[in-house]
Amino acid sequence: MGRSKIVTVSLLALALAWIAAACAMRGPDAVKQHLWWSGLGPVLPHDTFPADCRTCHVGSDWQSLTEDFTFDHAAQTGVPLDGAHARASCILCHNDRGPAGVFNRQGCAGCHEDVHEGDLGVACKDCHQQTTWRALDQRAGHAHTRFPLLGVHASTACQRCHPGAEVGRFVPTDPECVSCHASDLARTNNPDHFGLGWTDRCDRCHLPRTWNQAENNP
Repeated sequence: MGRSKIVTVSLLALALAWIAAACAMRGPDAVKQHLWWSGLGPVLPHDTFPADCRTCHVGSDWQSLTEDFTFDHAAQTGVPLDGAHARASCILCHNDRGPAGVFNRQGCAGCHEDVHEGDLGVACKDCHQQTTWRALDQRAGHAHTRFPLLGVHASTACQRCHPGAEVGRFVPTDPECVSCHASDLARTNNPDHFGLGWTDRCDRCHLPRTWNQAENNP
């Protein structure tokens, strides 16, 4: 056997031994976790990444990264991670459903369910920020209606008055107080609002902060 062949065989043996040792160090569970994407290839191409998985990953948990892990997502991929996306686990986007770029091209709907069912278009950023799903200026826009949101109304969930608001269907509602507060009116007996005919124009006596304070201006 020639010297070059001996060197080649020796290097191959060393490589196999290194792989076996690395797998043993990561444990059998780590090896099994590789199998979940084996049919589609790596979740994220690791061709140029360090051979030692522990450089970035913690033990056999492929979702947990080391504390000193850094990756400039904007520079490396062209897609900046802002708001809640910067805190999201990598595997939420990079998983076995396919390349993340395919879904990124679909915009928000690539990852997030459209609860509006297409009724409000695809430009989510017209109403939403990347930090929260709470709509921008949602309550400020209410000032242009017959019922500006003042006091406790400003912190009331939209669907309390507008059935279907949770999916973006804002059904018009009667702006009269009794349309939402009929049960409050029915319980009031000191003084007896029904007996005195005080069944509308609650704002003549009450402020939108609380029912407990009122001025007697019937």
